[in-house]
Amino acid sequence: MQKKLPNVKRYGLEGSEAIAVLLDQVIYEGAQRGIVDVVAGLSHRGRVSLLAALFGYPKDELLRKLRGGSEFPDGSPWTGDMLVDLAKPGAVRYDDLDATVNIDVLWNACHLESGTPVGMGKSRIKDINMARAKKNRNHTIGDHVLAVSVHGDSSFAGQGVVAESLGMSGLAHFTNGGTVHVVNNNQIGYTTPASHTRTTRYASDIAKFADIPIIHVNGEHPEELARAAHLAVAYRQKFRKDIVIDVWTFRKRGHNEMDEPTFTQPAMYDAINKRASIPAKFEEKLISSGHLTKDAANAVKLGWLTSLNAAFAASETCAAKEPARAPRWRMLGSSASYPVEKTTGVSTDTLYEVGIKSVAHGDSIKVHPRIERFHIKPRLKRLHEGHAVDWATAEALAFGTLLKEGYNVRLSGQDVGRGTFSQRHAMFVCQDSEKVYVPLNHMDTDQPSGQQGKLEVVNSNLCEEAVVGFEYGVAVEDPFTLTIWEAQFGDFYNNSQTIVDGYIASGETKWGQQNGLVLLLPHGFDGGGPDHSSCRIERHLMLSNDPVDDHPVALPNIYVAYPSTPAQFFHLMRRQVKRNFRKPLIVAGPKTMLRLASATSLLSEMGPGTRFKP
Repeated sequence: MQKKLPNVKRYGLEGSEAIAVLLDQVIYEGAQRGIVDVVAGLSHRGRVSLLAALFGYPKDELLRKLRGGSEFPDGSPWTGDMLVDLAKPGAVRYDDLDATVNIDVLWNACHLESGTPVGMGKSRIKDINMARAKKNRNHTIGDHVLAVSVHGDSSFAGQGVVAESLGMSGLAHFTNGGTVHVVNNNQIGYTTPASHTRTTRYASDIAKFADIPIIHVNGEHPEELARAAHLAVAYRQKFRKDIVIDVWTFRKRGHNEMDEPTFTQPAMYDAINKRASIPAKFEEKLISSGHLTKDAANAVKLGWLTSLNAAFAASETCAAKEPARAPRWRMLGSSASYPVEKTTGVSTDTLYEVGIKSVAHGDSIKVHPRIERFHIKPRLKRLHEGHAVDWATAEALAFGTLLKEGYNVRLSGQDVGRGTFSQRHAMFVCQDSEKVYVPLNHMDTDQPSGQQGKLEVVNSNLCEEAVVGFEYGVAVEDPFTLTIWEAQFGDFYNNSQTIVDGYIASGETKWGQQNGLVLLLPHGFDGGGPDHSSCRIERHLMLSNDPVDDHPVALPNIYVAYPSTPAQFFHLMRRQVKRNFRKPLIVAGPKTMLRLASATSLLSEMGPGTRFKP
């Protein structure tokens, strides 16, 4: 590659080649233990090599990209991305196990480590959906899907989203059965020596705060990496926790192939330049031990080089293919087509029934008297007397009616169960036992199990970037779960700006990857102070591109809405999963209007034939 394309920044794996052995062995060990899907988050370094050598990315298409072409077919509406952010679904076959493992390589925004929580969310919901499809009642999260995340040493130690992700890895509603983290520790960050990248001894020490075990291994010994993989996967499968493999390696060239490392690390590169390559050393070891002949080694190298030369020649004329869509996404249309709008209203009898059941609780749950007085009784009174309902009731009606239709709803964020403003109460906490009860999950107790969807109320830990990244991962995996992240206050989303910019607002434009994530951002200048008021509507408008409606080519990247009535909000939530495609939705949500008498809606405004009115 260096001879054919010396001026391409490919962030090669030279010096860390044994990482390929490690990842292959991780997948093999997983396959032995029932893993059928791996969600792989790759770093820049080595991505091209791993895609070609391990994950089955067509080499001619990869070389087409290396030579300046696009990873998408000619005429595609998608812009494509940097070479080192490439992804395409693949598979690894192990004949001795009679097993094929699907590899879901993540598209990754260029900001380091932001893909870590995305992979966590994607792998969790993928595993849960597999268990649902098999109707497996004895399922433990992580039975079928394994997340693998490759990191650089400097970014693993330095990026805060790593600590956020590790910190939530064992939390209810966030665990994915454990991620195998691989740190490609080449002991330098761009031009920064290890002594300046962290205050800890090891790059992996950040994992200690979450009680995550760490395996340190010499990357110049591939057989030791295989042993580390065996230990890591065995631990993960037994304890369903994260584990870190810290692989000590070196970087043969500069940060990229156009970089000159001796400007800043002359002594390090004097030592590196005297070292034999890892593949060459291992080949010599195998030959000297009698496990391999020189002729066999040469035949393997010649076969690989011949395939690369053939792919290089074919790359001049080959046509890139669109990545295969996952089965659940094939049930939807392309977002490049004009929106098919459906009415999102529901029969008033159903609305009434859901409204009543949204505050029902058994005798075993002792509800707080203030919730009984100011939340439950007023809702029942409005419904019984046919009065207009408030915002929280309309939200419950949207969620409940979707659940009855078989959709799932995942509501995530800080304090979302109660709601920042004590308005939602989607869950009741028993005053005697602290048992949590979600009324909407008990609407149809007489129906066959599994027919009603589930409302997952996720009171998250106190972070934004990793949680929003996790919810994005859920949304891109499952278009039939209404995935919502609510900020405690609207402007708190700014800690997740990397995810908003690199994934939510641009993921489809770059990668053709739809997602229906909803961001609920409470907004309003009502005495909360400058940092509890604006959700920065102007920023979201600046992130938007094409007009949404009445446009010849419907390629908007996001929807931004500021609804003023509960009925409008009801229709927005239902429309999000009733459409034939998915788009991110950013809602400037209410604060004062939550209890404003004039901000109410009749059930008829959510009844048959009604819809959102832009």
